[in-house]
Amino acid sequence: MSMRIKDLFIIALALVVGAASLIGAAMQLEGIGSAREEMGLVATTALENAPPSLAFATVALGAFRGLLVNVLWIRADNLKEEGKFFDAKQLAEWITILQPRFSAVWDFHAWNMAYNISVAIPNTQPEERWRWVRNGYELLRDRAIPLNPNSIILYRSLAWIFQHKIGGVSDDCHRYYKQQLALSIRAVLGEHPDNAFFDRLAGAAPSLEALLAEPAVAEFVNDLQQADPAFANRNRLVDTYLSLRQQPGRFSDEAFAVIDYWRDSEALEAFDIFARAAKLRSEWQFDIDYMIELNRRFGPRDIDDPEMTYPLNWEHPAAHAMYWGALGLDVAGRPDQYRVDEKNTDRIIFHSLQMLYRRGRVVLYEQEEHWGRAVFELPDMRMFDVTNEFWQDIIGKYEEFEGGNPKAVRGGHKNFLENAVLMFYQSGHTRKAEQIYRQLRTQHEYDDQGFVREEYKVPMMTFMRNRLREELESIGIHDAAEFIVTTLKESYFRYALHEDDEAAGRENLAREVYTLYQREMGEYEQERVGLPPMDRLRYAALMMFLEDPMYPEHMRGNLLSRIQIERPEMFERLRRQEERLFEEFQRQQQQQP
Repeated sequence: MSMRIKDLFIIALALVVGAASLIGAAMQLEGIGSAREEMGLVATTALENAPPSLAFATVALGAFRGLLVNVLWIRADNLKEEGKFFDAKQLAEWITILQPRFSAVWDFHAWNMAYNISVAIPNTQPEERWRWVRNGYELLRDRAIPLNPNSIILYRSLAWIFQHKIGGVSDDCHRYYKQQLALSIRAVLGEHPDNAFFDRLAGAAPSLEALLAEPAVAEFVNDLQQADPAFANRNRLVDTYLSLRQQPGRFSDEAFAVIDYWRDSEALEAFDIFARAAKLRSEWQFDIDYMIELNRRFGPRDIDDPEMTYPLNWEHPAAHAMYWGALGLDVAGRPDQYRVDEKNTDRIIFHSLQMLYRRGRVVLYEQEEHWGRAVFELPDMRMFDVTNEFWQDIIGKYEEFEGGNPKAVRGGHKNFLENAVLMFYQSGHTRKAEQIYRQLRTQHEYDDQGFVREEYKVPMMTFMRNRLREELESIGIHDAAEFIVTTLKESYFRYALHEDDEAAGRENLAREVYTLYQREMGEYEQERVGLPPMDRLRYAALMMFLEDPMYPEHMRGNLLSRIQIERPEMFERLRRQEERLFEEFQRQQQQQP
């Protein structure tokens, strides 16, 4: 009997302790729930514009929201596969509200807008396509990353949109995207900002209130507000001021009179710098100090004086890709661990560096028939050194992770150096070309099987001629003529831009290829399948340039005037070639029955 009483006592005690524990836990729920909300660990935001059944389900399921998210996620993926991109977009939007910490759905949502929805719009509507591309990167930049700052896939995806979608050529409207991005950044940074300008941006007032504490600045702003009511809204003051700089036709003459009165004053300079810095921080979500750090780490270096550095070209999408890729590695990377997402982010950075090296200079010209402006991308050879150094760092990093076999990295670096030798030499930078060739011989002396590369045991000039000869062996006469004419056409383009060294380099390359091809053909073969005279090819290239509508008309017209004044011997050769062609045409006409 005593055992039964003892058992009952234990059971009763257990029930009391259990009940007390449950009561204690329940009393803690409110505090735990509040703490979770403060830390953003719960999503209780009501869905807007959702069907009643979905809105009811989110309330009824409560803690089982994850089950609903799984169902919606599967449905969104199916809709995407069916080509119903707008329906998939709406479901993805709801999922991000239900589970804002679900990085994969943010990635899916942004990709759907930037890639799927954008190309569903006809390429005759580049403005609308650009809106969806912008929606994609703004979603990641402005919403996803602030909620998931330690998710490296979001930084990688954001960087990829800039590098591939905007910086690449797969989209029919890629030139329009490049133009819009370049114009937007140019409106904030101006053309060719130097390092000192970025330092001034970093030192700008932290807020409008702090800026207006300066009496002179407050007086300047007051004068603007009195001159034009468009400046009355303080919340729009920065945007309105920048619009005044970019679209003067929208504002009154009185507003310009204020600008003229305050011109060259410290007050106007302080407000101007503040407005530009505020735009970078609020609209582009840039940390200006971090931009300066990237300028120092990855900015172009003077070819003849590597100690002289310049800021990155932020008009180029590759600079934006580098910013978000580098920030992702710094914030969410694990340098001591091997992760595929991290390697892909590393790749974005060094591919962006290559992009800036190969076509990092953005040239914009007015051109109404091409969406308002023509966009040209030219190599920036000042990016070679930093690209080369980062590539070697990547080789070292992944040799350790991948057991001495960094796939597709070492071979790519060899090709990069080989091409650079030719590019620098043809641009007149012989000393730099020799330096690169020495590095090529030292670092890539052996092939993958450990054998010595015989092609590197010759002097640089022989190496370059051998490379040209190998390339010419695989092309016929028409391809060789096309290569020469295309190279000469680019030479005219560079000359029109007053890039005389680069123009001379392209002209020398065309002449060397011509000479080498003719020599390889031999005297007999030249009579049968040789190239046309060089003057004729040069004239054909000039006509191609002058008749190409992609180049602005004033650029084409000014080129002829510059050749006539500054290179009269070339102008005379072109004139004589034109006369000979005209005479040949007349003879052919006379021979016809």
